[in-house]
Amino acid sequence: MSDPLTTPALSSGELRAFAGHFPTGVAVVTTAHPDGPLHGVTINAVTSLSLDPPLFLICLDHRSNTLGALVASGHFGLHFLAREQTEISRLFASKQEDKFAGIAHRPGRRGSPLIAGVVAAAECSVSEICPGGDHTIIIGAVDHVHVFGGEPLLYHRGTYAALERERMVA
Repeated sequence: MSDPLTTPALSSGELRAFAGHFPTGVAVVTTAHPDGPLHGVTINAVTSLSLDPPLFLICLDHRSNTLGALVASGHFGLHFLAREQTEISRLFASKQEDKFAGIAHRPGRRGSPLIAGVVAAAECSVSEICPGGDHTIIIGAVDHVHVFGGEPLLYHRGTYAALERERMVA
């Protein structure tokens, strides 16, 4: 067994190659800065944390423009994208200035923009903020959910993937 203190550290490329083998859904986090501008970012570091109380955990890169706005607002929208929303995923992953131009959305109960056409969205209040390496871990208390259904957008090994459903013939 190797000693973790003498084993060379993994490169970011090695870790990405490993993590890429775990298929994930594609999510967009949105918020409205108290001064008015809307912010959003594509993520796949998201998980249900607790049913009682209802909590979700998201992770944002320290360099994300959305992070500061989210912390300042104290709330966010969490969207699970639909299969046909690949371009929305790419847009919110970009550094484009106004990501909401041309995107159908409406304000949620606390002001975070809610994107149309998603399979599901949650409105969350920031509950805890924790450091996590080069990311910030945000725990959100789920205040309200919107479930629309449909096929989710998935990401696997560096590319968007379709959900394969086996059909059983009776």
